[in-house]
Amino acid sequence: MKKAGGALLILLGLSATQVEANDKIRISGFGSIVGGIVIDGDGYWARLPEGAGQYSNGIELQSESKVAVQTRYVATDKLSVTGQVLVRGVNDFEPNLEWLYATYDITPDTSIKAGQMRLPVYHFSDYMDVGLTYPWLRVPSDAYSLALTNYQGISIDMNFDFDEVTSHLKLYTGKKNTDPNKLITLIDQYKGEQLYDDNGNFRGLRGIRTTKDYKDMMGVVLDSNYDALTLRLSYLQGEEKFTSYSEGQYPSNPAFGGEWLDTEFLDISFQYDQDEVLAMIEWNNYDNIYTSWFVSFAYRLDEHWTPYIFYSQFEGDFRFIAPGGVSAGFEDAETGSLDDDYNSIGIGARYNLTPYSALKFELLQFNDDGDAAVYIDENQDGNTDSTAFFVSLDFMF
Repeated sequence: MKKAGGALLILLGLSATQVEANDKIRISGFGSIVGGIVIDGDGYWARLPEGAGQYSNGIELQSESKVAVQTRYVATDKLSVTGQVLVRGVNDFEPNLEWLYATYDITPDTSIKAGQMRLPVYHFSDYMDVGLTYPWLRVPSDAYSLALTNYQGISIDMNFDFDEVTSHLKLYTGKKNTDPNKLITLIDQYKGEQLYDDNGNFRGLRGIRTTKDYKDMMGVVLDSNYDALTLRLSYLQGEEKFTSYSEGQYPSNPAFGGEWLDTEFLDISFQYDQDEVLAMIEWNNYDNIYTSWFVSFAYRLDEHWTPYIFYSQFEGDFRFIAPGGVSAGFEDAETGSLDDDYNSIGIGARYNLTPYSALKFELLQFNDDGDAAVYIDENQDGNTDSTAFFVSLDFMF
């Protein structure tokens, strides 16, 4: 914690010093303090890309808490550099450089970026970590669980209008290596590497390490707005390599994987946002891996209160683990039940404290209909249903 805090203080201190000298440095930041408790079930895991959102015993305040500082240096009227340091509780508050890219404005409506940026596959990709930008306590994790958040490459952004329709087009290409890939490593461990003592008590996860590499990524995003309606289309293709290593064998002797395969990801979202009403549906398909979606409705009662409800669904394409989950072996991959099949129902409310801070409260029911264990499975039956309650304080500066 001291190391993370020191890095943030240094970044803020250096930036503040330069702000006094000129107006080329612009600083902003955001954060969330998130707490949760499991009311029923062995535990709950919001399967977010960084592996955050794990709740089992008692009140958990670290897993999803985070703070970030973003600095933008305006070199000229056309060239700028943006960097973002993000500190996550799930990473023991170690600072990580999330973004570092340069932007060059070719025209007032066209720009090019190069460096490490957020992978723009979802409606809220750029703002997934910024709690103030959406009504829920977190983005619905069943539908926002691609095991990659950033990429290294180049993008071209263009703005254009057709009568009353305003649109934004993004074209991008790049690559990214994740070693280890935290989300996939944890998924594999909870599916089949859970360890129990002679009395059946959960005692941890077997040490495995999973990597995932992406190359030749090419994507397009079209975001169009008409009055209160927003339609967003996102498509990504490329190649990916998934490799898993047994404990004590990394980096040699992979247990499985290691081959480059073609991959595609498609996301479609539709949003209606006018006056008191915010309604949204988003659907995505990860070719040969999974399909997921969510639907949500929020109503702004006044300047402070916004209650909401959502339903999210995840269906994997694999059929490997038999009924009985972790301890029951395998079944036919063609006729067996889905490995991963689960949904969540969330009801909550957002209370705006100030224009730059908000409290959120959420009660969530997680229903596990698949064969594989999604999180801690004390009775080893493959059923990891749970009910949990969460509170968050989101802020920006």
